[in-house]
Amino acid sequence: MIVALRGALTRWDEERSALWIEAGGVTYEVAMPAFAGDWVGGHAVGDEVQVFTYEYASERQPAPTLFGFPRLAEREFFRKFIEVPDIGPAKAVRALTRPVSDIARWVEAEDARALRQLPGIGDRLAQTIIAHLRGKLVQEALLQDRDGHTPVAAPDIRADAVDALVALQYGRREAEALVQEAFRTREDLDSLEAVLRHVLEQQARGG
Repeated sequence: MIVALRGALTRWDEERSALWIEAGGVTYEVAMPAFAGDWVGGHAVGDEVQVFTYEYASERQPAPTLFGFPRLAEREFFRKFIEVPDIGPAKAVRALTRPVSDIARWVEAEDARALRQLPGIGDRLAQTIIAHLRGKLVQEALLQDRDGHTPVAAPDIRADAVDALVALQYGRREAEALVQEAFRTREDLDSLEAVLRHVLEQQARGG
């Protein structure tokens, strides 16, 4: 399986969301999700780029298709996403019009209404996605998709953690209680990411 490609960007078909990369004298066509359009737009033809790829073929479609992502975490999200019943790779890549972190947070918050914004995702499928993936997307929910930087812990980690949980659709009082409990049980939590990971993992386990 081809899991990554590094080479010269030779063509970008925005309408089809298809990227051409020349690597080792071979040009590969890679289907990219719509959210990656800004990343592709930041490169010019001839620039060296790297994409992490998922190769897929089936009995009905024996010719393999490469799906590509700017970051490994996005590829891993895609791999989990296509394991949901009724979501194959083609439907998944069309649905990914929003950053991975947004979709992961919607799943963790059980926000079916937000998931229905994605192309091809109706109410029943949104509920199926939540049922199969909630609790499995903690790392993806913490991604900083838009700037590519890892979050830096602020002096008041507790307040930032509460604000982050509120953004994940938790009530403020509930968020404050969860953060307080996290620090009561884990004195080693020294960053915003560590606090959120602990809280979300505990919630996924039923508290």
